[in-house]
Amino acid sequence: PTCSSDEDKKFTRPAYSYIALIAMAIQQSPSNKVTLSGIYDFIMKKFPYYRSNQRAWQNSIRHNLSLNSCFVKVPRTEGNEKGKGNYWSFATGCESMLDLFENGNYRRRRRRR
Repeated sequence: PTCSSDEDKKFTRPAYSYIALIAMAIQQSPSNKVTLSGIYDFIMKKFPYYRSNQRAWQNSIRHNLSLNSCFVKVPRTEGNEKGKGNYWSFATGCESMLDLFENGNYRRRRRRR
């Protein structure tokens, strides 16, 4: 017999693209900007699936951040923010990308043929 338990859900890959996961982390940050480690932490807390094999998916997150022009690095300001690395946020003009996730719908869309 097959049953879908909470334990099974932990090992099932969520139906979200890496871009959607990054967007979720940024949008749910109070300042609409988040560090790379903040993105990792958000993903692992929200989706237990990503607590394993971290090296592979974290590489994919970095890849998507650097190649997608809708994500921009925001430097830390002097004195106020301790820590290392930049913040990541949405680039100006990427409102159309945010519309893709309106009403909290981050799920992958089927490809059109």
